[in-house]
Amino acid sequence: MATTIKRGNTHRIRVSCGYDVHGKQIVKSMTYKPDPTKSDKWNEKELNRQVVMFEESCKQGQSVTAAKFETFAREWFKDCAELKLKRLTLNRYHQMEKRAYAALGHIRVDKITPLDIQRYVRSLMADGLSPQTVKGNVRFISVILNYAVKKRIITFNPCVTVDYPAEQPKEREFYSVEEVKKLFEVLQGEKEDKKPFALFFTLAAYTGARKGELLGLEWKDFDFDNNTLSINRAYYYSAIDKAYFTDTPKTKLSRRSLKLPAHVMETLSQYRKWQDQQKEICGGSWVDTDRLFTAWNGKPMRPNAPGYYLDNLCKRTGMRKVTVHSFRHFNASALINSGIDVVTVQTALGHSTAATTLSIYSHSFNNAQTRAMEAIANVIDL
Repeated sequence: MATTIKRGNTHRIRVSCGYDVHGKQIVKSMTYKPDPTKSDKWNEKELNRQVVMFEESCKQGQSVTAAKFETFAREWFKDCAELKLKRLTLNRYHQMEKRAYAALGHIRVDKITPLDIQRYVRSLMADGLSPQTVKGNVRFISVILNYAVKKRIITFNPCVTVDYPAEQPKEREFYSVEEVKKLFEVLQGEKEDKKPFALFFTLAAYTGARKGELLGLEWKDFDFDNNTLSINRAYYYSAIDKAYFTDTPKTKLSRRSLKLPAHVMETLSQYRKWQDQQKEICGGSWVDTDRLFTAWNGKPMRPNAPGYYLDNLCKRTGMRKVTVHSFRHFNASALINSGIDVVTVQTALGHSTAATTLSIYSHSFNNAQTRAMEAIANVIDL
């Protein structure tokens, strides 16, 4: 049976686990520190919950680990992350290690409190990191502590109680329909060697595919009889490894097929003929990768190339500067404004859930709903 002893502003929870072979009582203990931001009633309930959970964990043979967070995190990378996570996610987590270890690495996993995590959030905000980046850094710690819960090292993940500063929703910057039409006119007048970029942004606007997904496209992904393309891979750059690599798309549902207009398929056919001419010009220097978007010698186009081209194009033409990713937002907005339902938009964009689509494009859906209500009002005209 568990007992609790109050020590200052903490509670020591002790559980008897029987006796060893020498007749000595085996006692396990943990410390619970109340959350000063919560009420006494809340902390009392939480203490009782911790007592029950700790007693149950002791019955199942759980013991409190003395491993510090940095040590445990490095073991998690070897035993779990490197076996299960996508390379891009793994690299992103490695980039977050330094800050996390500096703040929490010296603390035992079972001693990390919600206040420790809250202080970490405050330090990240003080360093000028964006709210989204702050949440990403906390998510990294939370994933590791969830693993500790799973392995019965701790009973509670302190990251779940974190409070983040309120965010003002930001308008997503992307081209209007008129600006996209203007861009297409400009692209048609570009030099021959810029044809890959003209096609890249054409497909970006019509498909809403992610940059890596577009760069990973191969000719075998297109069905010219049915005017469809299949997204099966993505092409990335790893800042950790300083290397380019091909991987599966971001989520399971990112593998998808999309229907393309006939005139876009015709543009693709013309581009393929142009690419075949480039192969003949390069001769033995051409590396056949089957990729649509390549460098002069057939090797895959570098992931930063479309962005550099777009920036330069905007400077030359005076067009409003936007990001490569903004074409994905343009596509989503165009679908929503055309009355396409959220599940169809989710499928087209390759989001893992409809909730993700609603969260990212809630403003567009709200505007579309407002226009729908106005249309109904005009029809009824009471």
